[in-house]
Amino acid sequence: MATDTFTNAVADIAEVFMFEQWLRHYFVVEKDGKLFIEIPQDDLKELYAKHEHLGPLADMFNNGEISYEKCQATVCSFVGARYDGSKYGADVVARTLDSKAFKVEMYVFGVWMKGHEQFLDERRMPFEEWREMYAGWNTMDEVKEYRKKLMAGGGDPNQPSSKSVH
Repeated sequence: MATDTFTNAVADIAEVFMFEQWLRHYFVVEKDGKLFIEIPQDDLKELYAKHEHLGPLADMFNNGEISYEKCQATVCSFVGARYDGSKYGADVVARTLDSKAFKVEMYVFGVWMKGHEQFLDERRMPFEEWREMYAGWNTMDEVKEYRKKLMAGGGDPNQPSSKSVH
């Protein structure tokens, strides 16, 4: 797999997973003990205007009950339909999802979310603001060093031996 293709695939697929996290962060409502994603029509129009390529994912979730399993299946289905064999060659998506680079990216994004949860909860931020904040955070020397250690380590990125950076 060419490095540019792989790097682009990691970025594209990670963006989809991050978008799903953003949707769940701001649009989940509880009804009768069950969780649903409800995106107001005005917000949905804005999502399509700013992130046309991710709008269909918002549609797939909108007004539907969610669970961890359903979210995972929906995101994987979306990624497969949009990227596997069309934007990227056969097997690129599967190899990307199984790659250490993708796992580290998702782990580091989780660390960012946990470390910024209180700030993210203060107001509903547009997805592009999340992306900008995350990108800025990733430029910090401490984060770069942490990523480097995770990539160099032989273990599961979900079980790092070093301390997380917040």
